Amino acid sequence: MERLVQDLRFALRLFRKDRAFALTTILTLALCIGANTAIFTIVRSVLLRPLPYPESDRLVFLYDAFPGAGVERAGTSVPNYYDRLALTDLFDSQALYQSRGFRVGQGAAAEGVPAMHVTPSLFNVLKVPAARGRWFAEDEGTPGRNRVAVLSWAFAARQPGGVDGIVGRDLVLDNDRYTVVGVMPETFTFLNPDVRLWVPLAFTAEERAEDRRHSQNHDQIARLAPGVTMAQVRPRIDAMNAAIVERSGAMKAILINAGYRTEIGSLAADLVRDVRSALVMLWGGVVCLLLIAAVNITNLSLARATGRLKEVATRHALGAARGRVVRQLVTETMILTVLGGALGLVLGSWSLGALTSFGFADIPRADEIRMDAVVIIGMLGLAGALGVIVGAVPAMHIAGIDLSVVLREDSRTGTAGRGARAVRGALVVAQVALAFVLLIGSGLLMASFRELLNVDPGFTPAQVLTGRASPLAARYPDDNALRSYTSRALERIRALPGVEAAGGTSFLPFSWDNSSSVIIPEGYVPSPGESVVSPNQLYVTPGYLEALRVPLLRGRFFAESDTVDAPGVVIVDERLAQRFWPNADPVGRRMYVPQSPADVAKPGPGVIWVQVVGVVRSVKLKGLVEGENARVGAYYLPYAKEPARTVGFAIRSASDDVAATKSAVERALATIDPEVQLFDSFAMRERVDRSLDSRRAPMLLLVMFGGVALLLAALGIYGVLAYQVGLRTREIGIRIALGSDARGILRLVLREAVLLVLVGLAAGMAGAVALRGVIASQLYGVGAFDARVIAAATLALGAAALLACAGPARRAARVDPAVTLQP
Repeated sequence: MERLVQDLRFALRLFRKDRAFALTTILTLALCIGANTAIFTIVRSVLLRPLPYPESDRLVFLYDAFPGAGVERAGTSVPNYYDRLALTDLFDSQALYQSRGFRVGQGAAAEGVPAMHVTPSLFNVLKVPAARGRWFAEDEGTPGRNRVAVLSWAFAARQPGGVDGIVGRDLVLDNDRYTVVGVMPETFTFLNPDVRLWVPLAFTAEERAEDRRHSQNHDQIARLAPGVTMAQVRPRIDAMNAAIVERSGAMKAILINAGYRTEIGSLAADLVRDVRSALVMLWGGVVCLLLIAAVNITNLSLARATGRLKEVATRHALGAARGRVVRQLVTETMILTVLGGALGLVLGSWSLGALTSFGFADIPRADEIRMDAVVIIGMLGLAGALGVIVGAVPAMHIAGIDLSVVLREDSRTGTAGRGARAVRGALVVAQVALAFVLLIGSGLLMASFRELLNVDPGFTPAQVLTGRASPLAARYPDDNALRSYTSRALERIRALPGVEAAGGTSFLPFSWDNSSSVIIPEGYVPSPGESVVSPNQLYVTPGYLEALRVPLLRGRFFAESDTVDAPGVVIVDERLAQRFWPNADPVGRRMYVPQSPADVAKPGPGVIWVQVVGVVRSVKLKGLVEGENARVGAYYLPYAKEPARTVGFAIRSASDDVAATKSAVERALATIDPEVQLFDSFAMRERVDRSLDSRRAPMLLLVMFGGVALLLAALGIYGVLAYQVGLRTREIGIRIALGSDARGILRLVLREAVLLVLVGLAAGMAGAVALRGVIASQLYGVGAFDARVIAAATLALGAAALLACAGPARRAARVDPAVTLQP
């Protein structure tokens, strides 16, 4: 212990003398450890940490899919759910859920809150008891007995009586009274941390009927029975689906062609499926950055150790054991890396808050992101390990040198330090290679993002305000009342100064909701094996498509004459038109929307017949990157035919001041009904912009990492060349004395740099090839080996290397032989 204390004191004295080296090492490492801390905290919280439920590894999702019809994820139907409840040997428990909000309270004080409608079995699946009161009883999942609610802790705290007094009280939800029976724990969330309350799903006999078999309007989760694996579940579910297909009569061939199946998998993995590859890529990026920093620090330490050879040799000559000297070098490095690691933890903790501005606040499980003991211990351990590894390189170099020779050689020649030349060159090659990989990755993401920004969404988002309104069922009980409200609302909105066009819809683009439904042309004969398609289905009012400026390709938009009593009409997009009428004009053709499974095979008397009156440009509905249902298109029906309980508004104004338009719209709606408020209100540009958050954040961070890597690589090249020039000063002086000019000396230095960079680029390209699969899923419109990106990364590294060469090359060219060659 006494020797360790001596080593520490000696190291601190040296650092006071060499503050530049100490600060450079600490700050470089702190920056990289901080980045690793922040990203690893996110990765651990989102990808690695189990879900916050007991035995969460047994939680699975189930959903039906019809890929042949363009529906990759359809949810679960009520009849399928009840059939699966019989699989008690496979599942401990199962549950359905559906997100749908409520207006809580009455009058002007009422507020819209996110809510979830769930089967009473949900909390049995999750195994999380209520903190106050109880969860739903099974009989509260029946019609007439389901006017009960469980509140989140935060929402309960805001109610009269607070958390401890709310149980047993009534809440008014959409003008109906619900009794609060429980409050969940303060830390509890399920899927959406914004959900404030839960109410029971109560299915009627009609909803459980066989003709609702393929109305997949709910999501399903289940808890596997002890010892059961998903591999055991899949064959049983497949057999159940096969039985459904066999007894489907005329629907049998349709289901087979649609590829009807049920997917099952880990709930934890499913929640993060859209962000997993991006987070893994970022994690790899910060690890790569840390490796570059470690190589840079190793290079600095090796140069510093080489400069201390005479000091070390003298101490050895005075009796210090070689091992004692080596331990001193490792101790010095350990002090710096541990200090850098501690500072990095502070920077990482601060960075977690800053990362919310990069879009990480909206990723799945974002509410669970926090530093824990594993992150802290892991990062400090990493810093310590780096200290040992970085310190070992100069220590091993010194251990291999005959220190007695060092004392005898001419201090101006530095012959004893020349053994470090190959090591330092190899380290620079590693830096260049790692930096090249990061630059290629960040360049590809930038190119991909540029391509996304150029994607035509099919409409003009500028100067458009969007929002929703939900007329209360108690005051607007039927379709006629909903039509009347929507008509009056649009009349008031269109009369506002500056409003150019406005319309209503069942489904706003770039929002969370969607609907798809089969539609079939009259007389259409599918080819053998061809599936029916289930395009996106939207109900819109006159003025909606005009407000978005969706281009009309043929026919007309909807008119006010397309009422509930008028003949049925439909507008199809160009993709659907191309599928059914590739060489003909769709306008005037008839189509039908099936109302029962039997109607799909043959239109029955209850189908809805519609005539195509227009063809419009295909619109990106869920995001700029094509998603589910996009490949089969969309169709629009008059809103008057089936008004939605929640109507979405699209309002185009002459001004870019969307905030002013929003205020005016809110005042206009309040004159109709002050209890119906505008919510989920955003400029359409903002909706489009937010859809890019999951791609923008990784791109920006990787670009930052690439910039830091480029700087560190340039510093590494500069350090090696400066070291080499210092080492070869006498040789350069001799060359100049023998007639070499400045240009020749410059070529000598540049040749060294070019060789290092070329070898590093080759190694980096090999690394990029090996890692191409990691980034491929994040790219749009560019390949993993885009020539322009690779050329740009090469030029960036080349320019950085050239700048790094400038100082050492000028110093070499200015060597004065008269001074250098003095005896």
